[in-house]
Amino acid sequence: MIHAVMKIVIVGAGMVGTHVARQLTEENKSVVLIEKNPEVARIATNDLDCLVVSDDGSHPDVLQNAGMADCEYFIALTGSDEVNIVTCGMVSGEFPHLKTIARVRNPYYSSLGASKRAFMGINFIINPEVEAANTIIRSIHEGVVSDLFTLQEDKLQMRTFRVAGGCAFVGKDLRGLRQELAREFLVPALVRGEELIIPSGEFLIKEADLLYFMGSPETLDSILGSFTRRRQQLRRICLIGGNLIAEYIIRGLLGEGAGSVKGFLSALLKPRERQITLMERSKDQAKHFAQLFPDITVLNRDAADEGALEQEQIGEFDLAVAVTDHQSLNLLTAMLAKFHGAKKAMALVINNNYLKLTERMEIDSIISLKTAVVNSILHIVRKANIRTVYSFYEDDIDLVELEIQADSKAAGKLVRDISMPRGSLMIYVIRGGSSMIPTGRTDLLPGDEIGIIVKKDAISKLETVFENIHEH
Repeated sequence: MIHAVMKIVIVGAGMVGTHVARQLTEENKSVVLIEKNPEVARIATNDLDCLVVSDDGSHPDVLQNAGMADCEYFIALTGSDEVNIVTCGMVSGEFPHLKTIARVRNPYYSSLGASKRAFMGINFIINPEVEAANTIIRSIHEGVVSDLFTLQEDKLQMRTFRVAGGCAFVGKDLRGLRQELAREFLVPALVRGEELIIPSGEFLIKEADLLYFMGSPETLDSILGSFTRRRQQLRRICLIGGNLIAEYIIRGLLGEGAGSVKGFLSALLKPRERQITLMERSKDQAKHFAQLFPDITVLNRDAADEGALEQEQIGEFDLAVAVTDHQSLNLLTAMLAKFHGAKKAMALVINNNYLKLTERMEIDSIISLKTAVVNSILHIVRKANIRTVYSFYEDDIDLVELEIQADSKAAGKLVRDISMPRGSLMIYVIRGGSSMIPTGRTDLLPGDEIGIIVKKDAISKLETVFENIHEH
């Protein structure tokens, strides 16, 4: 059966718009990108393998010419909330069959219920600050450990392990290693040199390989040693930068929630266990936060001033989180906080250029606002409710997760009977609170949550394998 290619129109070729277009194109979707700035459109044309239209995407005739009649999603990603909202409303009125996504920073709109959003012609609202706050809060919950990634509330972990000279793993193949250790674990990926590899069971381990181990915390503790020391409680937290992202993080840490953060954050954290300090250079903004959050400590200091972090005893904090509007300042501030004794340090960046430098910069975690926003959009657009939960930045490979629905084409089948696309590997199944490493004899049942390592250009085939019948 030949499946029609999903068509998506995006307005706005800024940093987020171009990245979304690139990701969707890599997943073999048909993308039309509209940008009214001729120079920005020219750059996008040279960088992207999709149709770029240099025109004003808020005009009905431009949208009509872009092929909205056979489009499934319309995504408004300009720098203006008003333009995104109005354009989605106009598109929804003209083309009621498609779904609309609007990038909106104003927290008022993020708080609106589905009926009010529908009235404006918007199916989904993406708030960049809320998405970044969500990502940061999840990292805090996991202990801000760079070589540890947790899944399903820590039922499963993925840890990295660098193979040193003389390690007992050297020269062994992965299948033999599993048999020797007699534990249920998987090595779904490894890095050799600069290449990320999805290995087979016969793959031989060499010195200097970076292995990704997947298994339960208890199993990985027995193989790699305990992570207890590195996963210490982060009670004393210093936020540097008083902006909307900081406000959402504080609300989450205090259990108040804001926008899509509400509920999720308060369920994860114990607010009374946190001691929060905010450092903000603007006197007016510092006063605003002091009035907004009387239970936190607010310092009217510029973290970039000589001696500021040291004088404010940053070394006494479990975690320093730099979330100013300047990514270079965030990186330097996080590095200084670690230098002065902070146990953990995290920095917010706008784009992905610095993500590979986390280990070299001695920062425990670098969070990309662009990645947070793009992943939220991809989760909405992809069929079978596929969402990216981890990106391997060494290559074009993601760890994605999806839930088997009752009408999924894969429901009730054995893993060996599913035609998994080339360049993909199913690595875990979560069922009823328990996790398992799947084999060919594992059956997939409605409600199962499964994790798959997949090349980005194979995600569209993955959608076909796991899509719900009612999505046709």
